[in-house]
Amino acid sequence: MKHIQPALSLVAACLLLILPATLAARSPDITIPSGTVVNVRMIDSISSDRNYAGETFRGSLNNAVHVGNQVVLPRGATALVKLVEAKSAGRVKGRSELRLQLVSIETGHQNYGVASNVVGFRGKSETKKSAKNAGIGAVVGGGVGALLGGGKGAAIGAGLGAGTGVAANARHHGDQIRIPSEALVQFHLSAPLHVR
Repeated sequence: MKHIQPALSLVAACLLLILPATLAARSPDITIPSGTVVNVRMIDSISSDRNYAGETFRGSLNNAVHVGNQVVLPRGATALVKLVEAKSAGRVKGRSELRLQLVSIETGHQNYGVASNVVGFRGKSETKKSAKNAGIGAVVGGGVGALLGGGKGAAIGAGLGAGTGVAANARHHGDQIRIPSEALVQFHLSAPLHVR
């Protein structure tokens, strides 16, 4: 009898150790469906003339993500956003672009890899601005040339004016895009996310 009591205590202790692990293994994952909107409030700023593809930036969930009535990812959870593509507008042609993708969400104890759509931001076209400046320069140059030298002078003046318009545009860098800290970026999950 005195040997049975220690044996039962040992069995009870083993069950107490095994049971929580077994219950945890059986707890089902909650699936956030593909297409779910995830709003990220940026913490870090991003700029088309300073940042490069492959860099990652911090943000936080602007609002909780729900499945049914249950909060699955809390508001304020840390989000990691990757700069997929960065183009800086040239002086004469091109357009600044930034393309972002949500790659992970971290709650206090778990880090979840995320598949999301790519969100793009585009600046003004420098090519259109150069063409506009060249056109204005050609008109002004043609008018001045016509006054000074007739038809032949108008043609020469138009050519010089167009060149001056393009050169005036080339003196400055193209318009850059900046996503400031606190900017809200909306992503959509492109694959279901399984959360425990």
